[in-house]
Amino acid sequence: MIKLLQWLIRIAGLGALVLGLMLSRIPILNLHMILGCIVVLALAILALWALAVRVRIPAAIAGLFWAAATIYVGMMKNRGTMGEIVHVLLGIGAIGLAEMLAGALARKRASLTA
Repeated sequence: MIKLLQWLIRIAGLGALVLGLMLSRIPILNLHMILGCIVVLALAILALWALAVRVRIPAAIAGLFWAAATIYVGMMKNRGTMGEIVHVLLGIGAIGLAEMLAGALARKRASLTA
């Protein structure tokens, strides 16, 4: 399940970033939003899972807030250039934070089975 979430985040995150860069040329906002929601939802699942098994608790809490902030900034209208930059950075950070939590969960699972 951890690997599935990791790959989902990687693929959806890359797709959302690429589509986000193309938004000025092609009207694909709905697909960009769907992929972004997949990334945020997967980050929230990993964060809650990490909290449940007590792995990287501060990072898990940050992941929940990060997911909420990413959605909030993404849904704001008239963000302006600075808002767009913040949104891109939040998206990239969400991918990185999810990778970190997935790695910590995988290591915890490996230590329990060893």
